[in-house]
This record gives sequence, structure tokens and C-alpha cells, in this order.
Amino acid sequence: MMKFHIIPKPQSFTVSGGEAVFALDDMLNFQVGIGCKNAAKDLSDFISKVFGFDPMGSGSETVSFELDRTGKDESYRLSVSEHQIQIKAHDEAGAFYAVQTLKQLLLQSKGTLPALQIDDYPVCSYRGFMLDVSRYFFTVEAVKLFLDAMALHKLNVFHWHLTDDQGWRVEIYSKLLLAQIGSQRAYTNFGKTPHGGFYSKADIEEIVRYAHERYIKVIPEIDSPGHVVSAIAAYPSLSCFNRQLDVSTHSGIKNDVLCVGKESTFSFMFDVLDEICEMFPDKIVHLGGDEVPTKRWKLCPDCQRRMEELGLTDEKGLHAYYINRLASHLTEKGVQPVMWYDESSDNRYNSDIIFQYWGQKDVPDGLTSEANGERKVISSRSDAFYLDLPYGKINLKQTYENDAFVDGFEKSDNLLGAEACLWTEYVPSMAKAGYCTFPRLGAFSENVWTEKKNRDFKEFLAGLKAYERLLDTLPFDYASKKQAMPWPLRKYGYLLWFERRKLHWQGLHNLIDDRKVEKEAENRI
Repeated sequence: MMKFHIIPKPQSFTVSGGEAVFALDDMLNFQVGIGCKNAAKDLSDFISKVFGFDPMGSGSETVSFELDRTGKDESYRLSVSEHQIQIKAHDEAGAFYAVQTLKQLLLQSKGTLPALQIDDYPVCSYRGFMLDVSRYFFTVEAVKLFLDAMALHKLNVFHWHLTDDQGWRVEIYSKLLLAQIGSQRAYTNFGKTPHGGFYSKADIEEIVRYAHERYIKVIPEIDSPGHVVSAIAAYPSLSCFNRQLDVSTHSGIKNDVLCVGKESTFSFMFDVLDEICEMFPDKIVHLGGDEVPTKRWKLCPDCQRRMEELGLTDEKGLHAYYINRLASHLTEKGVQPVMWYDESSDNRYNSDIIFQYWGQKDVPDGLTSEANGERKVISSRSDAFYLDLPYGKINLKQTYENDAFVDGFEKSDNLLGAEACLWTEYVPSMAKAGYCTFPRLGAFSENVWTEKKNRDFKEFLAGLKAYERLLDTLPFDYASKKQAMPWPLRKYGYLLWFERRKLHWQGLHNLIDDRKVEKEAENRI
């Protein structure tokens, strides 16, 4: 009897016998019910690409698609019997996910299947992947390739990190300099080569449409009030001291942030968010909000005046004030705000803001208490789901076994799911992106799709060769099993990598710049 390895592993998989009852051929007949057109097209395209023929539709071998509206959201039943593959799904997404499973069955069996039945559904409603295009720009075709990979892994939320210190990647008609100036930097972490690029509104529309055809929502992230040097480079008045800055060339936390004391900053950001909401119809926008130094705010007369007016006792309150105003602006437009969780400011943020948690395994008590109350949460644990980190730091097993439902979340209905993040400070190419992402994305997908009782890392490892054949259909570069599960000595390599990165965070040029600003502020005062 043939052994199949499906990633993510289905909840229930029964093979009735070893003899073949279905054989793929060029006369394959499709019977497509209402709502299943996308799923059928995806299967037809796959057969044409991998097996080299277009189904003619007049043979005895049949694939039927039907929505029966029973079961859980995104669930499906896939049955193989004599001369027939039958797909019954709760909804359109379920039918599409059944096809992703069928692709793996056909690849592993070379098109000849025994009688079998699969009953499947996701354990998490939110199954996300984040791509950072600010540090390194990825073309429209590259983004589409990531969306294809998400579809194969049954992931359904694409979080698009579009802005940061190193680049502003989205066109805003009312603020054209953001893309024209903010998207270009003089050089990168990997040499003195200029780097740039941004997405036009037509590009955005094309990518959103492509994602929706694969049942993937798109969440844009416009990061602020920190990580905004690219915006300040285009519009210096956004900063506390109208500083003339260049787009950042290296990674790290920058002390130049938006001035929250000026009302013009809010008008500017409201205009930006209004256009973002028009471009992204899924009505979810990520506001960023993490890693915001308050050095400039402490020196800025406008920010200090704002704090006095509001009766705030610290600059963290100013941060919450800024985020809450932007979040309220979105909420009034019927758009769901999301932000990175800021542990130091529990209970200061609007209760309808979704927190994206990116800490380690031990969830802070403040977040636990909010998640058990009204607060919705997404888990992006950096000790498991940060795909850019070296395998010496986060190996394949850690991604697979570090459950999204960690202590503090497992009893809460407010944990929506989890998201794997590909930050790109040190990912300058598709080759490196593929190496970092795969096979870890396969491990992550099983983490958020498959019931914990049905998961087994040894079984996952046994299926890696079959998984690699699936990745080859895209194609993507990927790490080998040996690379993804390195010997402990590789951790020393990670430490060297971390120290190099730390030099960028705490470089001498930042210290000199801080002293310069402090001196200028003292002179103004």
C-alpha cells in the first residue's frame, strides 16, 4: 500500500486498498458545481504544467466539485473511488484547499490513485504569512510566487510590510514623494549598490486580485510612528525638527520618528490611510507601532506640549494616543486596525485593535489578561515563526513544535491564529528568501492547519522529499533537511550573525547623530 505524505497533514486520511482505481489521463472529465470554478481551474492549470496535457473532458475518469455547505468553514471531503475523484466542500475556499491536497496525491502517485477518503479542515481561522518588501523590494511576479506558495500551504492571510526606514513601497497619489523619494536608497547591507522600487496602484490591484483568486486576504502594513525614515526623507516636516534625512541604508531601530505633537502629522497619515483603504478591499490595515524610541519626543516642544494638553505622564502614553487616533480613523471607515504588541503599554490601546504578538514563548501577563477579555490576538512568536532567522537559531523542529497556542492563549477564543514572518534585512534575493522560508513554511502550515493530536514531527520529516517535489513545481529554492536541522555547533554561527546585526543597531553613526540632534534641540530651547 502506497504511503502518502500530505503537508499540512489532513485531520483524517483513510486509504481503502492498495490497488489503483483512478488513473489520470488526457481525457479527464471535470464536473464543476456552482462556486467551484476557481478550484477546477487551479487543478487544470496544475495538470497542464506538471503532467503536460490539458484535460479534454470526454473520458471516463472524472473529477467532480460540489459545495454542500455542511461542516466547518474551509472544510472539505476528498474521495477517490473507481474512475472518480469527488470533492465536496463547505465553501469555495474548502474546494480550493481540496485541490491543494489532490496536487500532492497526484504528484506522489504519478497520477494513479487507490481508493481513499480525506476529511479535512483548519484548526486556525487566521493562517498568515508576512513578506517585508521595504528592506528589499520584490517584483510583482515574485510576490505572486509567494502567493502561489501560500495557496499550496493552505494559508489565507498575506501581511504585506510595505513601509519602513529603508523604503516606502506603495504609491500614494496625494503624497507622490513618498514613493518617488522614499523608495530609493543609496546602498544596502550587501554593498554599495543603490536599491529601490515601489508598487503602483495598478500593481496593487493586480496582486490583490491574484490573492483573492487563491482565497487569500491582503493586509497592508503602513508602519508608524517609528520605522519612518523613508517617509521623513520625502517630507521632512513629519519629523520633530524638520530634519533633512536620507532613506536609511541599514537595518536597526532609528531614533527619528513621526512628530506626534503636530496636528499636520495626523492629517498627513489620515490621507495616506484613506488611499490605502481604497486600494485594499479586505478592510484590515496594520499600523505597525513597534520599536518607537522616544528620544526625539522628549526633546520636541510640540510633543511635550501635546503631552501636557492630554495630561500624559510619559511618552508611552503619547505613543498610545497616536495609535488610537489612527485606529479610530480606520474603525470609522469600517476597517479593522492591527498593531504589533507593545508590552510596555498594556490597556492603553483601543480594545478593537488586534494585537500581533512577536515575543518569545512566555506570554506577558498583561497580554494574557487582554486576550482573555476583549482583545483579539495573532501569534507571530519570534522564537518559532520568524523565517529570516538562521536555522542555527530556529530549526525546523522548533517551527513545527512551538505551538501557536502557548500558555496564556490556549484557553482564549480571541487567539485568531498565527503568522510566519519573513523579514528581509538580510534576505536580498529570491534565492535567499526561498532558503529561509522552505521547508519552514511547511512546518508552520501544519502548525496552524492540523489538530495538535494529529501532528508528528517524525512523519513530517519522512515526507520532506515529497514536499520538495511539490516546491519544485513553483519553483522555489529551499533548505535541505541537513541545513534545516543543523548540528548544535551552528548556533555559534547564529551568534556571529547576531553580533554583526547588533553593530548595525548600535553603530557609531547612530550615536553621533543622536548627539547632534540633542545639541540642536538644546540650542533651540
